[in-house]
Amino acid sequence: MPRLLRMPGISADAEEVVFLEWCSTVGSTVAAGAAIATVETEKANVDIEAEEEAVLWRTLIEPGDAVAVGAPIAVLAGVGEDVSDEGSVLDALGLATTSAAAVEHHVADHDKVEEGDATTEPRATPTPAEANAPSPAADIRVDTPQVNGRLFASPLARKLARDNNIALDSVVGTGPGGRIVRRDIDLVREGRAVHGASQPSASQPREGLGHQAMRAAEFADIPHSGMRRAIARALTASKQNVPHFYLESTCRVESLLEMRETINNDSPVRISINDFVLKAVGKALMDVPEMNVVWTDDAVRRFSTADVSVAVGGDHGLVTPVLRSVESMSLSQISGHVRDFVDRAGSGKLKQGELEGGSFSVSNLGMYAVERFAAIINPPQAGILAVGAVREEPVVTNGSLGVGSVLTVTLSADHRGVDGVVAATWLKRFTTLMENPALLLA
Repeated sequence: MPRLLRMPGISADAEEVVFLEWCSTVGSTVAAGAAIATVETEKANVDIEAEEEAVLWRTLIEPGDAVAVGAPIAVLAGVGEDVSDEGSVLDALGLATTSAAAVEHHVADHDKVEEGDATTEPRATPTPAEANAPSPAADIRVDTPQVNGRLFASPLARKLARDNNIALDSVVGTGPGGRIVRRDIDLVREGRAVHGASQPSASQPREGLGHQAMRAAEFADIPHSGMRRAIARALTASKQNVPHFYLESTCRVESLLEMRETINNDSPVRISINDFVLKAVGKALMDVPEMNVVWTDDAVRRFSTADVSVAVGGDHGLVTPVLRSVESMSLSQISGHVRDFVDRAGSGKLKQGELEGGSFSVSNLGMYAVERFAAIINPPQAGILAVGAVREEPVVTNGSLGVGSVLTVTLSADHRGVDGVVAATWLKRFTTLMENPALLLA
């Protein structure tokens, strides 16, 4: 008997995801463990895998749909199973067969149609004059497909339309069968930003317009992505609830730069300064275990390995994949893992589990010529190290003035779980390791 495939729970805090794409075509056989579909959470793109071999018989959602955890997304049939009686199969699964709108309602029953969203009578075909008349939300008004009097639009598109006061019947649907999807709403939003601004009339001299009116069209609204909203919530909560304090240290890194050059001359794997930083952070966390903690409501939890998050900027926003047991990795292993994180962050292919955990983070803006900065802690972690650029400055060595290569780092620490002395001890140890890089190879 065919069965419904429901949206699985992706993470503990995700109640709804955005559907991205089907990885298999309708009618194809999906092997056990193979990806059926890809969805977007607030942190990463996640593949939904088949629990057992099956045929993807019907899909119930489209790319761009917002789907609640537990909602049906497809119908799977057994390999070789007779599913020729479509009506009986859908009825047995509780899917109405009278209209596509009924199927959509079953899939997105969490997205109730607000009063006034749809009329009870089918709309009459507009006259040519009506079809060409401008609307408040767009320059072109078209007759959007309806089923049983209801506009055919994805749940996410309906929500975005309500949030932005956009009439759905003014939107051109580009999804399957004329369905309105997220990109259609985004296009209308962009059109409003361009066409909604006041323009001077032929009878109104431009010089008569005020300065503010002249600048009214010089902006564009970029809709928040789920990841952008998650970053905003997390960092706002961190600054509101976590008592940050900051310590700064400047490291002499001439020896480190010489070792890096020697390694890169003989190794096929290029080692970066950030690889040395991550190794030193991991080793310092093991040498000062009081810093290798996270704060919980009931206890300060101390870890036996150094799991360090690396701040990586991607097209969808900042993500922090975790290097597990970084203290036991070689510099080349660290380099390989970080490069892999960067590549997959750019394509949105980091896995959910790679973004969870860790007791400490590293954020490096040195490649942008930033000399020093302070970063916001990623709760429940105990700290984050902000790393600036290597620069040449006057330094004093044994009473003599000279030029040295220095690197400034700023430690942000959570005062609930970490005292000032602990943070200072950890930062001193980190500085020692950076200034004596041979210790990192021991």
